[in-house]
Amino acid sequence: MDRDSTEFDELDLETITPRQVRQYLKDKFVIVASNRGPVEFRKEEDGTIKAHRGAGGVVTAMSTALVATDAVWISSMRTKEDAKMAREAPGGRLAMPPDKPQYWVRYIIPEKKDFQQYYSVISNSILWPLQHYLYDVLRRPVIDESVHEAWNNGYRKVNRLFADEIVREIRSTDKKPLIFLQDYHLYLCAQYIRRKEPDVLIHHFTHCPWAQPDYFRMLPHGMRRELLQGMLGNDVLGFHTPHYVSNFLQCCREGEAVRAAVDTKRRLVRHGAHETYVRHYPISIDHEALERTAGRKDVADYRGRLRSLAGDRKLLVRVDRVEPSKNILRGLQGYEHFLCRYPDWKERVIFANFLYPSRSDLKEYRDLQRDIEEAAEAINREFGTEDWEPVHLEIKDNYPRSVAAQIEYDALLVNPVADGMNLVCKEGAVLNQRGGVIILSVNAGAYQEMRGTVLPLNPLDIAETADTIRSALQIGERKRKSMARSAREVVQANTSFKWFLQQMRALRRVEKQRAEGKKEKAGMPELPRYERFE
Repeated sequence: MDRDSTEFDELDLETITPRQVRQYLKDKFVIVASNRGPVEFRKEEDGTIKAHRGAGGVVTAMSTALVATDAVWISSMRTKEDAKMAREAPGGRLAMPPDKPQYWVRYIIPEKKDFQQYYSVISNSILWPLQHYLYDVLRRPVIDESVHEAWNNGYRKVNRLFADEIVREIRSTDKKPLIFLQDYHLYLCAQYIRRKEPDVLIHHFTHCPWAQPDYFRMLPHGMRRELLQGMLGNDVLGFHTPHYVSNFLQCCREGEAVRAAVDTKRRLVRHGAHETYVRHYPISIDHEALERTAGRKDVADYRGRLRSLAGDRKLLVRVDRVEPSKNILRGLQGYEHFLCRYPDWKERVIFANFLYPSRSDLKEYRDLQRDIEEAAEAINREFGTEDWEPVHLEIKDNYPRSVAAQIEYDALLVNPVADGMNLVCKEGAVLNQRGGVIILSVNAGAYQEMRGTVLPLNPLDIAETADTIRSALQIGERKRKSMARSAREVVQANTSFKWFLQQMRALRRVEKQRAEGKKEKAGMPELPRYERFE
């Protein structure tokens, strides 16, 4: 028998089923909004339009989380084909997947200049490096009139477009909407929604780190104030780790940008008459779906190619997007240092870098890709022989190849300068079949969960990187298998489905508090086991 929907917040998240979620959602309407959606349409060589899976961790997690929801996912148009498909779809909604719909996709279609200002100038050149501690403070960013214009006429405008589309969806149904906003692209969206729909339940999840107050103050005062006001228009804010929660609360508590009352114990911020709870939920993966993917023939083909490439050598792997926070250049420098320091490993290891192109419209990213290619070529020239290429580099959007690499690695290098979570290490932990060892940056959000099952790494220290690569490759078989097994168990204890359920439950608790009129007295219940890090 299905439990009554009012008991949803009391269900055990370790055993809750999609059927129970559907029962709870029978009078609810889930709306997800993110800059990048779950699907991108492109024209093929034969002229047909084909759907491609959207890139990035947000898409990975949310796509698997929405299987029980019949949700609408609103995202920005990425290609001309996206716009064409949206215009031709009934009601502007595209079924996903088309043959057996589980949720719906619709696009906002901003003006080209507005999108460029919102996405390239503000989101990816100001906010993203701020939150990853990647400002080159001697040179970049230069916040001039063009940046302020991009904030006023790009970032604000596209956030309003998202809000308007969400409001249209809210008003298209009699069901109670639950809105889930995603990441740094949509920090202003909640306040715009609330101006038109003041009682709606809104949750925002930030997928990147949240910077400490001293660093956050590098953002201009007006932008900082508006950004925090926008976020405090949500009912619940979600971050990956307790550390990010603490940083956000401190930014509110300092009182310079916004006047807010902060209850650190309850992790509650009161701004005006509105209360916002601040919580952490470590995002995870759908390991069952991932394991099914691993069994596909195209993955098996790539596994065969990898084994042929490696031969009897050890296989050191990295799988990443080409972006500054992933620290790809220092990974190559650390490997070069490893070959210099430990010459006995020459011709005994291959470093396979399987990378995804990213944000090629930005010069900084194009320059980074060129620097990576040149660094790999330099290592191969210096150390390579007729029978051995020490670095194998591919930069191409190829998901089956990445899955195969995660199955076959002997060591996996994950060394971001900073990362909100990082799902590559979690995917590797679940997929690997060789007792592979994970080398993980201590600045990745995932490290708080996986420490003790991985080799820790200071991502800036190439001497330490060299030593840690050596340790990973020469650890004894018994310890390797033990570490791999422990890492897999940690990851399998959580899923992207649970991650999303926690957010729904948080909104449900807000809803109950409103209904019971006990907001002043009621705090959020004790966190589930997998929300805490001992």
